[in-house]
Amino acid sequence: MRILLHFNGLVLAIRAASLTILLFLAACGSRSQSRPHLLDALRAVQQTNHIVIGLKEGAALDYFDAFAEGAYRRAYLPVVPRVSRSIDLRGVSGAVNTSDGKWTASCDGSSICLISEAGDPHRRLTVSRKDALTAIYWSPDDRFVFLVKKAPKWRFPTRCSLEDEYDVVVNEVATGASGVLTTVCGGFPYGSLRWYELGAQ
Repeated sequence: MRILLHFNGLVLAIRAASLTILLFLAACGSRSQSRPHLLDALRAVQQTNHIVIGLKEGAALDYFDAFAEGAYRRAYLPVVPRVSRSIDLRGVSGAVNTSDGKWTASCDGSSICLISEAGDPHRRLTVSRKDALTAIYWSPDDRFVFLVKKAPKWRFPTRCSLEDEYDVVVNEVATGASGVLTTVCGGFPYGSLRWYELGAQ
């Protein structure tokens, strides 16, 4: 009798573990559903306006190529930083504005901040500041924002082996689509990432 009870308990434990794994996989799948659309939109901006997310290293620009699933590229073309607005949600309580006053973030003690454009309540997005490691940076045309977040602790497969992982997350303002453009590993200077224009004269 004891053996049978033990066996039944083991079967229930296996079923519960299987259900947990299935729910986890489903959550991961839904998280990436908006990514194809987002990548298409980023490709269009990269192709028409030559706008990318990257960092300048001397005469070179290291950037994330939307046409290669966010792979890291290096360009020696003329590049210039694109002046864009930013807002830092870390440690904010209440409301905070971009320096030009065009966008306002309201956090009110919550980990979710509502960011809206002044004068246009329909242009808004929500951002979780809980894991934000950088400020939010708007693209020059205000279509996108990006920030860097600490990657999920138990993501599988890992992308950086035993190193820490950081996700470059992009949001499209008009649609609310959000996704990870790329993941960088420990030691990467993600705090220096900005919007740049490739081939600018």
